[in-house]
Amino acid sequence: MMDCLWFCSGMNGFNCTCTAGWGGAQCQTDLNECASQPCANAGTCTDLLDAFSCQCAAGFSGVQCETDVNECSSLPCANGGSCIDQANGYTCVCLAGYSGVHCQTDVNECSSQPCRNGASCVDQVNSYSCQCAVGFSGVQCQTNVNECSSQPCVNGGSCIDQVNGFVCQCVLGFIGVQW
Repeated sequence: MMDCLWFCSGMNGFNCTCTAGWGGAQCQTDLNECASQPCANAGTCTDLLDAFSCQCAAGFSGVQCETDVNECSSLPCANGGSCIDQANGYTCVCLAGYSGVHCQTDVNECSSQPCRNGASCVDQVNSYSCQCAVGFSGVQCQTNVNECSSQPCVNGGSCIDQVNGFVCQCVLGFIGVQW
């Protein structure tokens, strides 16, 4: 712990040269290496003999807790999501069409029932498509196909559009589907 050197300089006395980690006139005091607060980022310092030890807070590592652990290094975000590292954690920013803590869930765009008039909805990534029932068209199958647009009624007959069909009103003297 100590080496005390006696010396004479007109009066009796001694001078102590302390070993590392000790101080005081007679090397009686264990020096506190934690006094300088060497542990960063809320790390807890433990005083040792001529040394210290840091217990790092979650999310930090290193002798003095100086290194932020990169929780994104394990690539926790799925489906092309971007990882943002934080102290003791991370956040995934999902691409459009995905949700969840790890962007693991494909958002079901069909859950809002966007297709109309009996159409079937097909979920896709960040999109959907509608398979229209016969007689309807449009992105959401919202349009009744006008079967009269081709002017199928002849001989002056009037066309009345229906779903997936038409009816001709014939003029006097004519009968039949298109007459």
